[in-house]
Amino acid sequence: MAEFDEKQLKAHIKSGDFLPVYLFCGNEAYLKKYYSDTLAEKAVSKDFFDFNLQTFDGKGIDIQEIIDAAIMMPLMSDRRAVVVRDLKLEAMNDSDFTLLKDYLENPSESTVLIFLQTADDFSLLKAKKIADIIKKKGAVCQLNKRSGNDLIKPLISSASKQGCVLTADGAHYLVSVVGDDFNVLINELSKVCHYAAGGEITKKHIDEVAVKTDEARIYDLTKFLLMKNFDKAYEVLGILLRQKTQPEFILGTIVGAYVDMYRAKVSLACGKGAEELSEAYGYGKTAFRLKNGARDSSRIDIDTLRKCIDVLTEADLKLKSGRDNPAVILEQLMVRLFLVSNGDKV
Repeated sequence: MAEFDEKQLKAHIKSGDFLPVYLFCGNEAYLKKYYSDTLAEKAVSKDFFDFNLQTFDGKGIDIQEIIDAAIMMPLMSDRRAVVVRDLKLEAMNDSDFTLLKDYLENPSESTVLIFLQTADDFSLLKAKKIADIIKKKGAVCQLNKRSGNDLIKPLISSASKQGCVLTADGAHYLVSVVGDDFNVLINELSKVCHYAAGGEITKKHIDEVAVKTDEARIYDLTKFLLMKNFDKAYEVLGILLRQKTQPEFILGTIVGAYVDMYRAKVSLACGKGAEELSEAYGYGKTAFRLKNGARDSSRIDIDTLRKCIDVLTEADLKLKSGRDNPAVILEQLMVRLFLVSNGDKV
């Protein structure tokens, strides 16, 4: 019957015209839980909610128990809700598949049956047979990570509800620091709001409270090198290594930052705008990297950038050879990048 993205699902729940079965999947854990919880709460009378909500954990579930719960009549309510978490829809035996198929083809109109797949690795393709049956009477709701304004607006709204002002630039900065997992963003924003204690949230507030992703830390490392603050850069590298961050990821992210700066620097010198550059190199949703690259490249000239990229290439070859200690390679890289940035020969 239907496939819903987040916008369609939100409107559907608001309409109150509930379907007998839903499948929630996708890679955004927060949104899956939020909308499945909201759907169950809206579908069932508040006065008798606890009596009309039944939850199953997918591990070791008896399919017949789910069906028995689904056909049970609601108590003092128009509907009841049955939530089933992480049922292996893509790997059911023939007997279980037939039982579930028979129910889904003629579901109870007084029950909202919700299949919630909390794992990111759930395969809708592998579960296609049962998903296609669900679509005939209900809906498949695929909720993936938000990006762009779909992330920024809810963060600004959440900050406002907590008595703080978060600008669009501040929200973008928060995303760059903690990543695009919405659950993590909401948790970190709550910490920042509490720390800011009202008023406008600044970058300083975010830097002092929010837990940074490894990628954000590596960009800090690059920034410190460009600022010729070797002590800070080396400190960040030490944190990353103690956290067991993969050396290949550290080096790859540093390379990406310098390549972004080089591309931005050369393109701007040729009169090319950021949008044109983003399209040429296929940055897509990561176009903000070019903006950062253009900003950071003001600290370094093109010839020095070329030398830095040569140094990074050598480090990459050493790391891939597997002959030397990865931590030593990265420490030597820090020294060489610092010397190159200072105009020294290496």
